[in-house]
Amino acid sequence: MRVAFVGLGSMGAPQARLIARNGHELAVCDAVPAACDALRAIARVASSPADAAKGAEVACVCVRDDEQVIEVVLGGAGLVESLAPGALVLIHSTIGIDTLYRLQAALKSRGIALVDAPVSRTRRTDDEAFVFTMLGGESGDVDRARAVVGAFSTDLDHMGPLGAGMAAKIANNLVTWTHLVVGAQATLLAAHYGVPYEKLRGVLAANGNLTPTVATLFDGKHESPPGTDPARDQFLASQAGIGEKDLQLAIDCGRAANLDVAMISEARGLVRTMMTQPLALVGSAATTST
Repeated sequence: MRVAFVGLGSMGAPQARLIARNGHELAVCDAVPAACDALRAIARVASSPADAAKGAEVACVCVRDDEQVIEVVLGGAGLVESLAPGALVLIHSTIGIDTLYRLQAALKSRGIALVDAPVSRTRRTDDEAFVFTMLGGESGDVDRARAVVGAFSTDLDHMGPLGAGMAAKIANNLVTWTHLVVGAQATLLAAHYGVPYEKLRGVLAANGNLTPTVATLFDGKHESPPGTDPARDQFLASQAGIGEKDLQLAIDCGRAANLDVAMISEARGLVRTMMTQPLALVGSAATTST
């Protein structure tokens, strides 16, 4: 199958590699030339999304946010400039459900189908299938999508109509980010009373509260505290922005579902501090009372 892939970040690049490894004819595009160069041996490097989409049967989008997705799909050099009627667009980015509906309306008039196909990591490695892909759309379109997303998915499931895959991803991210925020608060609470991180970690692990995501972030911050590695600090600050974006999406969806979003709003307000500041130092607060 001829596949265009736009967005070669930490998730998109391994997805694209696995698509090529599974025998699909791949064209790639990214705003960072080095990201494309890393795949030059296995894919055609395109100058724009429109160039990548020439002759493509399926186009995959894995960029940061709603604005970038809209530009990649509908912009002046976007996918729509080259995709033929009958083509399929897969959105791997985590974006608003209203944005999906906007894209669907624009693409449908051109005979192009749309499936939301956000991904969530299931394995720490990206040398083999490593994500759960949540699919939303019409059954026939989802069946076509499976031929591509199966290349990088340990799990995949058709969640429902267009937007259902994205709703599942937003709900999953809500749990992930709030768990991280609560976990950071827990380390501060424990440290105030003299509990070292390693001892609290043992309790969390034994009790089942130490998820792989929490362990990876907190262990990394414990071993290399913010301020000791500028490259890591930059990455964590970037991830904090993604957390704020993801939690805002959860707030928007929660309001649409008539939910109380106070807890989500509070977590969003704390996520940047949680990502960018040290866990806690035992003894940093008054802990000497007996």
